[in-house]
Amino acid sequence: MNLPSSAAKDNLQYIKCMIPRSFRRLMRQPAEWVFLCCTLLASTEVAAWSATGHELTCEVAAAHLTKAAMQEAKQLMQALPVAQQEALYDDGPFTFADLCTWADKVRPLKAYAGVSAWHYVNVDRTDETVNLNRCATGCILTAIKTHSDLLADKRNAAWTRLQALMFLSHWVGDIHQPMHVSFADDYGGNRTRVGGFEGCENMHGVWDYCLIRDTGKDSAALLSELLALPFADEAISHEPMTWAQESFELATHPRTQYCRKQNGSCQPWATRRYQLDASYQAMNWPVAERRLALAGHRLAGLLNTLLADSVPSD
Repeated sequence: MNLPSSAAKDNLQYIKCMIPRSFRRLMRQPAEWVFLCCTLLASTEVAAWSATGHELTCEVAAAHLTKAAMQEAKQLMQALPVAQQEALYDDGPFTFADLCTWADKVRPLKAYAGVSAWHYVNVDRTDETVNLNRCATGCILTAIKTHSDLLADKRNAAWTRLQALMFLSHWVGDIHQPMHVSFADDYGGNRTRVGGFEGCENMHGVWDYCLIRDTGKDSAALLSELLALPFADEAISHEPMTWAQESFELATHPRTQYCRKQNGSCQPWATRRYQLDASYQAMNWPVAERRLALAGHRLAGLLNTLLADSVPSD
């Protein structure tokens, strides 16, 4: 769950959410991006600070993609408009890892405002399980379904499918971050003010950024560790609702210090700013690390299916 400034499966049945008209037009017409992307030059850093985790997710996924899936992904990546590459990537190379950060980079664009709520799913404080009751206008669960369908259909234009690939890659990362499956009244931890992590003044920031940063390791070392983590086959679930439920259970676990379960409700951990002590990193980094790795494995599983078993063109 993200700040407004900074989209499922219910009882194993997916529902689709509506795609905003402005978004549909943009997916069909890359020329509109050429006109709009210059507005990002001064604003992309707003969301880019937590890019490391998303990039790691894509890099783990890349290590587990089939040759055919990677080949098709690279072909789709060629559809990125030149103007967009210049605005977002300083005219540098557009890499597979960049697929996972694009959705945050385009958030300042009004044309993508309709998918802002697709980065998370809200849960009521009295709920013990994630459901679609608060997902009527779209959330991360319906976003995964929507963009999976768009990516799989080879009758769609390459630019449409590339955007779907980039959104999907980002959604899979977001849904594995506990604060993206939490409570609306504090914007997924953005209003939960904490101390103990320099530069991260709220719980969302701690999980988005500081837990990764405070390992003191560079991206190469972190990737090596993520790739070495063992996972049982059953852990590589392809059910987004399962992923969301896992994140919600982590968000509400006492170790996370986000909320306290009282009288059937998970109430705020404290009513004012509180300190996270030195043990917080040691307790919670292994959790975050596993979520990043799982996201990569699960993204690879999706893409190996969607890109290999796509609807053939007519």
